[in-house]
Amino acid sequence: MSLEEFDLQSFAQALSVPTQEALAALPHFQRQSEAWHFAFELLRSNNINCRFYGAHTLHVKISRDWDTLDSERQAGLRGELLRAVVEQSDGPLSVLNKVNQALVAYALHTIPTAWSRFLGTAIEGIQQGALQAGKSSTSAGHAIVDLLELFPEEVNRTLAGQAQRGGLIQDVKESLPLALELLTGVVCGLPGSTATTSNTPEFCRQLGQSAGWRTRAWKAILQWLQFGVPSDTLLVPLLEMSLRQLETMAMAQISGSGVVDDDEVRAAAAAVDDIVSNTRTAAQYTRTVGSLGLTWFGKGWMSDVLKHCASVGDGQAALVWGSMLVSFGETYS
Repeated sequence: MSLEEFDLQSFAQALSVPTQEALAALPHFQRQSEAWHFAFELLRSNNINCRFYGAHTLHVKISRDWDTLDSERQAGLRGELLRAVVEQSDGPLSVLNKVNQALVAYALHTIPTAWSRFLGTAIEGIQQGALQAGKSSTSAGHAIVDLLELFPEEVNRTLAGQAQRGGLIQDVKESLPLALELLTGVVCGLPGSTATTSNTPEFCRQLGQSAGWRTRAWKAILQWLQFGVPSDTLLVPLLEMSLRQLETMAMAQISGSGVVDDDEVRAAAAAVDDIVSNTRTAAQYTRTVGSLGLTWFGKGWMSDVLKHCASVGDGQAALVWGSMLVSFGETYS
């Protein structure tokens, strides 16, 4: 099916299935100028498939055809994207993630000259937009945590494919404390944890009740760690919090309470392993991080969970727990 054979309404109907003909025609349509407007029309559809392909089209257009927009249209797109994120925040996560991909692609074009402090202002915009639209704080939290996971991943991919962009890196590093604060608020929702405070945002508390969202938050923390933590006043509390959460997970696994799953343990362990195996971190913070690691790894919970893994014959779990000890020993011996 070619674009000449149907109008936009027919195309949208075909995408709602989606038909093989519509999917084959979609890349050709995305090269047309009309796709900018049509993408937002699809996002307003009641059909999930239409909304997904609308978000996908926005991402493609921003990534590939950015220079076809004049400066006024480029500036106006920012507000439209933030509204689209809010609108999709209580819908399927697949659609929300695609809209966030479009937002991040926009940010990568505009940081820092046209959009400084991207993360802070984007999160503020999502929260304000959700409040005005009558969306719940949980829905806003879905959008924010998805963005916190996606943004550093896309930045790392961008920096790997081109020369260093000092302004982008600086903006990301300035966002690090906020990102870690919010993600910490989510992972500390683990049952049995006492690490949340009265200052923890409500959406962090709500998402922290879900093992799936806690796992995503741990994975996002690992992504943010790739930019380096600039001070021990930020790194030490992060590591101590992480080890405290791992202790709670270890006790839960030993008791068989079922409050954590293997994916969450692996994600948390990967973040800690990244910190304790980082030679640059060891060179900068040998005394503080080394002392903290000795204190926490020397507690009974680590030997207890390894003994438990051996008693039930779970070699994979033992490898996850033990890898942190090995990395710490190799780095700080």
